[in-house]
Amino acid sequence: MINKDRAIAKFMELVQIDSVSLNERGVADNLTAYFEALGYEVFEDQKSRAAAPQANAGNIIVKIPGVGTKAQDDIIILEAHMDTVEPGNGVKPSITEDGLYVVSDGTTILGADDKAGIAQILEVEAVLRENNLDHPPLELVFAISEEIGLLGAFNLDTGIVKGKMGFVLDGGGGPGTAIIGGPDYYDIVGKIIGKASHAGVAPDQGISSIQVMADAISNMKLLKVDEDTTTNIGRVICDYPTNVVPEVTRFEMEIRSLVPEKAQKQLKHVQDTLQASADKFGARLEFEVSQSLHAYHHDDSTPVIQRYKAMCERHGLEYEGIVMRGGTDVSGLTFNGIDAICLAAGGEYAHELRERLIIDEFLANIQQVLWLVTE
Repeated sequence: MINKDRAIAKFMELVQIDSVSLNERGVADNLTAYFEALGYEVFEDQKSRAAAPQANAGNIIVKIPGVGTKAQDDIIILEAHMDTVEPGNGVKPSITEDGLYVVSDGTTILGADDKAGIAQILEVEAVLRENNLDHPPLELVFAISEEIGLLGAFNLDTGIVKGKMGFVLDGGGGPGTAIIGGPDYYDIVGKIIGKASHAGVAPDQGISSIQVMADAISNMKLLKVDEDTTTNIGRVICDYPTNVVPEVTRFEMEIRSLVPEKAQKQLKHVQDTLQASADKFGARLEFEVSQSLHAYHHDDSTPVIQRYKAMCERHGLEYEGIVMRGGTDVSGLTFNGIDAICLAAGGEYAHELRERLIIDEFLANIQQVLWLVTE
């Protein structure tokens, strides 16, 4: 029932629409026109738009009524995000000579993350409609700004989206693979403020902010803190002439942990270490902490896992539940009270110029979604 040529053509159409984070308007308009032409209710989520005022679109939400014996079943949400990372404009896709992959021309990412997920949803809807298959009511959610903090998923208008079970199509691997857990994630942005002075004439009258930062780093638990927790400093900026004791050093870092209590403990350790170094040298510390991911870990008792595992058993798929420290829109949906997991979309090497769509996995993943919504 799956139309391979149509599914691949739709994917290749989508990746050629520029939609780097905060610039999802083109994809949003494309999806709105497509689904309105089919007669479905389509909404642009103004709550998500307000939460990201610099964005030019909000989440697109499509309501598809249930059909047949499943028409009164509980709603199932299918979700994918519209944005891509950079360099993501001007994508030129092609199918490799062996017919196994879709790739870019090597000057941009491909955008399979996550336009493969969008194309899967479009093909699932087309197959259901063309074959008049029984299915529960569906809510299709196409989110903005996943790549820069899951802004669409966290700010989803649950006054429009009523479903309580969802499948996010944005993972790696093939059928049977599901991401069932994710981390707490904290961003720390701050600065060390010392005292400027002439480095040659009066160095003892200055307080070197970069020296303070170096002292803090040397006493900080970084990278793999334990099996659940990581911490990384991504940016330290101190730009002064060599004859000036540097007054200000700015820094940006992150903390991730699959266990909220461990994340809090590591956050306190980082803050205490920075403050101790500032106090040691007589400097001042300023920082802000923001949380963009909330940890979740579904066990086998949750309805979404039960539904997915039952489908795997019926079709001889080997189930693999993965807990990862990366972020997906599942974190945002879970935050909003939706029982969700992330399924494979068929892409590989996300965020790299060598990113590609594995065509066989892409099609097989469409089939597993069809099974999930029709059985």
